Amino acid sequence: MENLRRRVIDESESLAGLLRTCIALGAETGSDALRSWARAELHGYAPQDALPRYRQLQLSLSVDGWIGGWHRSGYSVDSRHLQEEDMGRLQAVPFHQSVDELEMLAASTKSLQYMHEGLSQAANLAEGLPFTRVEQAYCLVSPAAVAGMLGKIRTTLVEMVADMTREVPFDGMPTRSQVDSAVQVNVHGSQDQYHVNVRNNSGVIGQGAGSTQTQHVANIGQDLSNLLTQLRTAAGEIDSNDDRADAEQAIVDLEEAASQENPEPEVVRRRWRALQRMGAVAGGVFGEAVASEAAGVVIGALTSAM
Repeated sequence: MENLRRRVIDESESLAGLLRTCIALGAETGSDALRSWARAELHGYAPQDALPRYRQLQLSLSVDGWIGGWHRSGYSVDSRHLQEEDMGRLQAVPFHQSVDELEMLAASTKSLQYMHEGLSQAANLAEGLPFTRVEQAYCLVSPAAVAGMLGKIRTTLVEMVADMTREVPFDGMPTRSQVDSAVQVNVHGSQDQYHVNVRNNSGVIGQGAGSTQTQHVANIGQDLSNLLTQLRTAAGEIDSNDDRADAEQAIVDLEEAASQENPEPEVVRRRWRALQRMGAVAGGVFGEAVASEAAGVVIGALTSAM
């Protein structure tokens, strides 16, 4: 842990080396979440894996082919001509490569062609596309975009280490729950969606990362008020004056975001993620209140209803 805390803010440190240290830290703390994330970044993600948002880029479609008797290369297809499903795919093009492979791509001196068999089909189905014959369809990926992706991985790691080690002595070790929480919040964000009847909490079938449930949402305002009251009471139990003040301010920020006339779901989710990070650091009664099932249900119902 001491090794990682010292090296993670050093820009000259190899990202792959830092991730290997994370594997060792995951083994020491018993955190399978940290080890799995670091391994995936080092070895690459499997096709069926759910990718973090920072590994998805929004790209445009280019086509090589014939228009009548003229050959065109690099013709850019207006996304408005694409089928809705294909438009959605281009807004989140996945990159499964290892960080070593991404670094090689980022070091290229020219844009790269991202090829996929579905792109040609998308081009053939495009409405109004003037091509009489499509030879190949692809997306152009700039080295800068790949470099930006690597930067986000490094920033995610820095934030993760900061969250898991706050209030931990420099030569100390965070608990497994602190590490797991830091991974969940910084890598996966608030992806659990609980669309349930929060008045009586009935019908909760299952919860977990990526789960989605849909039922009637009732009395959200009262449930939010109750949650804020519980959080403020729990924050009062935090020993550190600075941490207690930070927690109370974070609760105020969440309340303001959720109480707007037209609340923005993503703003509310960001405020809640900030509270989750603080809960992981503070632990105790406050940590339990933030991590409680009831809190997740209320926030999930609140953001889904906006």
